Amino acid sequence: MDEKTRSLIAAVERWRSQDIEEYWLSVSYMGPAVNRFGDHDLTFVDGKLWHSWEGDWREIATGSDFWLFSVPGALSWARDMLVKVLPEIDGGLESIELAFNEQYGYVEFMRVRMGQRDTQNFTFEVRRFGLGPPPNFEK
Repeated sequence: MDEKTRSLIAAVERWRSQDIEEYWLSVSYMGPAVNRFGDHDLTFVDGKLWHSWEGDWREIATGSDFWLFSVPGALSWARDMLVKVLPEIDGGLESIELAFNEQYGYVEFMRVRMGQRDTQNFTFEVRRFGLGPPPNFEK
């Protein structure tokens, strides 16, 4: 097993061991999915994911693109890149940069560069993270 996959497994174990029920994060995404491009504030409260949009919090349907930005979603996204996508391309696992939070295990940074495949390259970065809902959260 390669070092990146071992790091992912350790990160998932750290996240699960924390038993965090509510959290918020601010993420930055740059890549081909125009609807996700930019900075986003999300929170997971009462078993639901919420996204701040133009000053209001809106609930995100399970399975929508923004679930990739949740902690479990980003961990799954990293797993899929390591196990399913990157082994099939030139450059393989060298095409991804990954960093996980040492305390909680969430993905802090993920950058994928697949050479000439500009439509597949992206950067995902958690800029801020906190426990519980953010101070400005109102359903």
